Amino acid sequence: MKFVRTGKYRQDALERSVEINSLEEARARLKRMNYLLGFVRERNPEVLLEYVNNLLAKYQGLLEDERMKANPFDLDELVSESPNMTEHFELARVFLNYFLQILQLPAETSLGKNKVVNRNYFQSFSYLSYYNLLALTETLGRTDAIALYKKFVTHYIIDSRNPNRDTYDNLETLYAKAIKLKEVPSEWVIVHGMIGDGKYAYRNDNCLLLDATEDLPDSELKYYVCCYGDFENAKNHHDSIILTMEHTLAQGDPYCSRVYHDTRVDWDLRHPPKSFWDSMKPDNE
Repeated sequence: MKFVRTGKYRQDALERSVEINSLEEARARLKRMNYLLGFVRERNPEVLLEYVNNLLAKYQGLLEDERMKANPFDLDELVSESPNMTEHFELARVFLNYFLQILQLPAETSLGKNKVVNRNYFQSFSYLSYYNLLALTETLGRTDAIALYKKFVTHYIIDSRNPNRDTYDNLETLYAKAIKLKEVPSEWVIVHGMIGDGKYAYRNDNCLLLDATEDLPDSELKYYVCCYGDFENAKNHHDSIILTMEHTLAQGDPYCSRVYHDTRVDWDLRHPPKSFWDSMKPDNE
């Protein structure tokens, strides 16, 4: 059985600069928040206002003083695309201000192409999702909030999925494409292997998204923020692909163990034991 490692971790990975389109990133964050509010309205309408107030207090408490009253450029245009955020405009304003604060961009900067630090870019997703979930636990209680959040993540991915996306006729093609990345510089260290017909295994030995959240105290919430969407995202490759994942860095394991199972080939979804993942040695070293 052949295994291939891609990526090489760099100590300065999170401190390097990356160019982003902050306007598109802001639009994506607001779209997700808009969907979350709509999801709560649909599933638990009796707590929507309490949840909005909890979110508002949460983000106000996170803002630096000079950003408390700032009105970001493009706010009206961005919010106009999100009816639930339009209804709760003050929440949208502080939410976007916190997004800009995480990226360390000026409070009233013109959104567009900006250079930001990698750590801050990852936090601009994970921190917002973490505090959205944390406020939900304060509204519904932990058990009910996590159950609702898991449904939200799954439904959001399904409803956002491009029906015209490129998919894969088989997992061998996806595997071949993935291992070609060994020639492309990457700080994500992954060991890949085909372990059977229609079974592509890969082990993540690090996670920059998780590394960027080390200041967030609740490891269970971080798991749902950083990892849970991977189950539904697997179907972006093809509707017949199912992901199993039994070890994660977010839950204290030394790696993330993942297998894509192609149910067009085999419905046996058993996940290899820890001993398999511990002994997964790349042949290209």
